[in-house]
Amino acid sequence: MARRSSKKVQDRKGHKTARDRLAAVAADLFYRKGIHAVGIEEIVKEAGVAKISLYRSFASKDDLIAAYLEDLRVRFWRTWDEKFARFDGNPRAQLNAIMKYLADWTTRPGYRGCPFINYCAEFPDASHPGRKVSDDTMREMRQRFLRIAESLGVARPRQLADSLLLLVEGAYAISQTLSDPDGPGRALIWAARALTDSQLSASGSSSTR
Repeated sequence: MARRSSKKVQDRKGHKTARDRLAAVAADLFYRKGIHAVGIEEIVKEAGVAKISLYRSFASKDDLIAAYLEDLRVRFWRTWDEKFARFDGNPRAQLNAIMKYLADWTTRPGYRGCPFINYCAEFPDASHPGRKVSDDTMREMRQRFLRIAESLGVARPRQLADSLLLLVEGAYAISQTLSDPDGPGRALIWAARALTDSQLSASGSSSTR
């Protein structure tokens, strides 16, 4: 009991638990190498823990994959809120900031594509535990673009939101087929602005809200 209490104190002081180390190592390996290419043995070796520690934290590799995706989802939307919430009330500025951030992100050295798209390519089975996390993430992005489109006052906000989502998905994909810091991915900002201007013009609005 004393040893267990000591471990809890260490954890509260910021020491990583075995679960934390496993999750961090798995996230790095899954993203860099691909999920199927990474086995349990490699994860526990890199994390420096016994295999039993992994199965105490995650019932299976599938559960570890789902946890990896859930952590990505939480961190992605936390970052989104921290960076773009200050533009609430100014949808044009918010959309421009989002697209600039994504253009910078998808053209940076070492970018390996959207982890959710990568996951779906490796696991086409819709019943896999990670699919709900991935699907929820994409639906949330679609809804966020829809709220921006509605705030802009365009006549067809859903069409604009879906078009913006297609642009972003295209930037994710081309980052892996034509990787170049000054390549097509940088056009994301211009393309989003052109789409928005077109929709505003079609609806007879010059809103800069």
